Amino acid sequence: MYVCICRAIRDREVDAAVRAGARRPVDVFRACGKSPQCGSCACDMRERIAQTVATDRAAAPNLLAAD
Repeated sequence: MYVCICRAIRDREVDAAVRAGARRPVDVFRACGKSPQCGSCACDMRERIAQTVATDRAAAPNLLAAD
């Protein structure tokens, strides 16, 4: 599923960026080698970031305790 239609960033790319350390939409754009355009995806992207962080913490609470 696309999270950002303007820049063709998919949910799996957001997940990968988060696992590499991204915590804000601008971090995801940088990780994907793209820049924000219209900003309409920011809310959905923040939700996806939070969801991925929460899922990863639940799966491995000791490994991500520093986040």
